[in-house]
Amino acid sequence: MKRLLGSELRVIRKQTKEIEYFKVIEYIVDYIFDFKPIIRNEETISYHSWLLKFKQNTDFYYDVWEANIDGSGFSEGIEYSVKVISEQTEECKKVSVIPCFPKFSQYVVISKGVYEGLRVDAVRYPSPDHMTGWWLTTELYDDNIDSLMNVHYFDLAFRRPDLLPCLALPYGYRFSLNGNDIDIWYDEKVL
Repeated sequence: MKRLLGSELRVIRKQTKEIEYFKVIEYIVDYIFDFKPIIRNEETISYHSWLLKFKQNTDFYYDVWEANIDGSGFSEGIEYSVKVISEQTEECKKVSVIPCFPKFSQYVVISKGVYEGLRVDAVRYPSPDHMTGWWLTTELYDDNIDSLMNVHYFDLAFRRPDLLPCLALPYGYRFSLNGNDIDIWYDEKVL
């Protein structure tokens, strides 16, 4: 890593299983080899559906930090990042599909009531790269497409973390979430 970054990469281990840390490091290494970026202090990258930041600790290390659950900044470690990706992967395994992770910079279409915590009905359409494809509506949706809002995925993630486990389901999937009750199904008409 030092050859690529100019410094070593370090992840502070807290509670997560060691294998999960290796997955994050592997992801970062693949990112560096695939895109050949120059990593700098305070730079951020997406880790699937969450955001990581490199913080130079000394001349020898970049520590990996993660976005806080509420969007208030970054904290040392990767515990929440691993939790989000693990939960998304698990939901996909339940319906035997490969995760299609949204990116932090993409947009989601939502109706009124989503941010307020109401029951959500969701569908994922094939979409351009700047969109996740997710359309989330509540009982407040009045069937007027002009009342829908495009919001950043990260804003939704910070305001409705309860939705995160389902947001890696691929195009064509729907889910309904009401508190802890969740229904997931595939709708071929969506494609």
